[in-house]
Amino acid sequence: MSMPRHRVLREVLRNYTVYETLCATNADRDPGTGMGRISSDMWEIDHDGMVINFLDLKGCLKDLSPRKREAVFYHVILDWKQKDVATQMGITTVSVGQYVEQGMLQIAKKLWPEEYEETEED
Repeated sequence: MSMPRHRVLREVLRNYTVYETLCATNADRDPGTGMGRISSDMWEIDHDGMVINFLDLKGCLKDLSPRKREAVFYHVILDWKQKDVATQMGITTVSVGQYVEQGMLQIAKKLWPEEYEETEED
């Protein structure tokens, strides 16, 4: 895999609401081009060969600090522009990017600790 997992997570999270609906309805299909495949029996998302359990991902989102979770929700899941997220949260666009990047790293460290253990900077 050429792109780091925490960066691929952003792409997966852009389709979070679709995956959530598919899991809730026990679907077992490809939800759309480029979004990966979800298997309802194990609630797993396969995105370009990177397998993520949806329930684990959902739990990781809940573990983020409120500000990180808010930035990820607006900017990644809802796909708002950074300037709109910054206005909503009362912060700078740079801070939005930092919150999102740190949130993605935190989730990746939890899902794949063996790949991120040498980059501990919390």
